[in-house]
Amino acid sequence: MSAQGQPSRRFMFMMAMTCALCAGCNYFNQPLIYSIAQDLNISVAQSGWTVVLTQIGYAAGLFLFVPLGDLFEKRLYICSLMCCTGLALIGLSASSNLQMLYGFTLLASFCSISTQILIPFAANLSQREKSAEVVGLLMSGVLVGILFARTVSGMISTLWSWHAVYLLSGCAILLLSIAMWYQLPKAKSQLQMSILQIYYSLFTFAKTEPMLMRRSLIGGLGFGMLSIIFTTMTFILAEAPYHFNDFQIGLMGVVGVIGIWSSQWTGKMIGRHREKWLAQLATAGLILAWIPLAFAQRSLWLYILGLMIAYFGISSLHVLNQNLVYRLSVQARSRINAIYMTCYFSGAGLGAFLSLSLWKIYGWPACVALGFLFALLMFVINYYDLNQKHNLVNIQPRP
Repeated sequence: MSAQGQPSRRFMFMMAMTCALCAGCNYFNQPLIYSIAQDLNISVAQSGWTVVLTQIGYAAGLFLFVPLGDLFEKRLYICSLMCCTGLALIGLSASSNLQMLYGFTLLASFCSISTQILIPFAANLSQREKSAEVVGLLMSGVLVGILFARTVSGMISTLWSWHAVYLLSGCAILLLSIAMWYQLPKAKSQLQMSILQIYYSLFTFAKTEPMLMRRSLIGGLGFGMLSIIFTTMTFILAEAPYHFNDFQIGLMGVVGVIGIWSSQWTGKMIGRHREKWLAQLATAGLILAWIPLAFAQRSLWLYILGLMIAYFGISSLHVLNQNLVYRLSVQARSRINAIYMTCYFSGAGLGAFLSLSLWKIYGWPACVALGFLFALLMFVINYYDLNQKHNLVNIQPRP
């Protein structure tokens, strides 16, 4: 920490690295679907279900673990979850059958939610006028992890094997948990609530804060749309006319650099009170993204263009949503984040499930129609939310 109580740049970079690795470990499997299927002698469909299981495990972890971040001592809680994630990934690296693959996939994703406790904690550590920038930087870390996970896992799998991907990432998270233990300040909770009261308060927030639920629904649809793109990417690029290998598929993550830039840019725009303009720009862009994406199986360049527009829109909208929902209550940020992120990753699980099902029967055109529907719903809900008398753009942060 700096002398002014603001996290130092070095410490913020370490937190962003932690966010990148903990978030990214849930996406290593996407370019490895064919390699895992061949190695374990299972079908591609069975291997592909690890994508859905990851989202289910993460959503369950968000709902069960993240709310307790308002109750427990945060340094111990964050580092303990990181250790569990690292050990589960090492177990996943040793998988030799379908049961081990599914079991350790669920366990690793279930525990990998430490990022979602760290982000609101970092916002609390920051000066109020700087908190949007800090959230933007850490969200850049999350996006680096999510988008470049494919590049890294594809490269390691091509050079060694898919087992090495999980072994190395598990060891890296264990090492980072030690570093974070020495860097994070102790933060004992002053909240006088039982665990059951914490969970009950989630339903109270969901019932009494329609603004939170609208932004959460928008976030869930956004990540559901991104999940459609992620889940089908390997199928599109591994088949004709591209026939890409794991490493080449992983390189598509480089396109995600625009999402990293847009996260930091969004944080600065929020600081200038441009929230409404940002929300309208992002939701309109997500509708337009499906025009070039529709030609993904015919033109790689149009596919890349569509990916860039989608990454920009979703990352901007996500950073904006998180900054807005945090205004509801400073003391309850972990619980608010739990509601928002549970909706967010439930949307991802739904997107992965529906796109896998549609791809198998109808192919890419049906997935495009689904993604366009998600984007259109986001635009309508966002327009309705911003035109309400009481919306999160117009309120001041509550204690």
